[in-house]
Amino acid sequence: MIKKYLILLCLLVFLSCNDDEKAVDIVFSDAQVGAILRTQSIDNLTFDTSQPEVPIQFSLEYQDGQETALLSDVEVFISFVDNTLDNGDNSRTSEAFTILSATDFTPGVNDLPVTTVTITTQELLELLNLNNAQISCTDKFVIDLNLNLTDGRSFSNENTNGPIIGFGSALNSPFTYDVIVVEGIDDDLYTGIYSYTSLEDGFNGPTIISPDVLMVTRTRPNARSFEIFRDQQQTIVGGVLVRSEVEFTVACDQIILTRYVRSSIVCSAEVEGDVHVLLGPASNLNGTADPNDDTVFDIRFLEAFEGNDGFCGWPTTPSTVRLSKQ
Repeated sequence: MIKKYLILLCLLVFLSCNDDEKAVDIVFSDAQVGAILRTQSIDNLTFDTSQPEVPIQFSLEYQDGQETALLSDVEVFISFVDNTLDNGDNSRTSEAFTILSATDFTPGVNDLPVTTVTITTQELLELLNLNNAQISCTDKFVIDLNLNLTDGRSFSNENTNGPIIGFGSALNSPFTYDVIVVEGIDDDLYTGIYSYTSLEDGFNGPTIISPDVLMVTRTRPNARSFEIFRDQQQTIVGGVLVRSEVEFTVACDQIILTRYVRSSIVCSAEVEGDVHVLLGPASNLNGTADPNDDTVFDIRFLEAFEGNDGFCGWPTTPSTVRLSKQ
């Protein structure tokens, strides 16, 4: 019921908003809207087997409709998905890692409570009773957050969607993070200017159509990103160019898309703000790559990932885009 309410709320919000700031103001104008844990920054979200001493680390910013008075605590859970089954299925179900109390948050630059989550690779292994021999490149740990409020309500990835969870959106609150197991690549690989072509179109044509070339940059260890724009009919909204960030991780011979990437697809001129068709990784069907040669690689997408179709009514549809270095 909460999820259905949030879908309706977000539609009403973004039908009347032309920019991110207005969207945020309206989302928190009513306490019943709930609360978010905005991803403020990410230092690292990969388990690099060549540098296991580098911890997982990201910062969260809390916000609600009652001047942050509703924060009780945040439960942190971790699970493991074994994508390489040659040595058996070592997947692990979710285990409680820690609880962040309200006192673990301190005022940040926006005068909102902020906390930093730091998890060592050894803590990941010990929590789930794993050893180095049981994990391989492209496997992943999943960090899930459960936000508990003082009024008894809770929010997690299970009851939020769309504009709230969109990667790089104004709210940017997915409540879940993938930690991909990788064999680290050099910082200068998979960066620079790339042309692109659609190898497999999505539901209504190519997933990416603008800009003409892509500037791929390093966002953090083993992760890269580039900007795309809305489709040609929706490039300008309220006089502002609407951009979305596409992020992926290079894991050995695979390109793994970050979950909940905002696409350049919008269905109606009446739907504005952060309402996009969301993109996600294709399970066990990620793009192909050579970790030592970044000349050409493919990215695979699932449009309308986990049903987040931007109110387009689209089915979940795979697509593939090939990038070629210029």
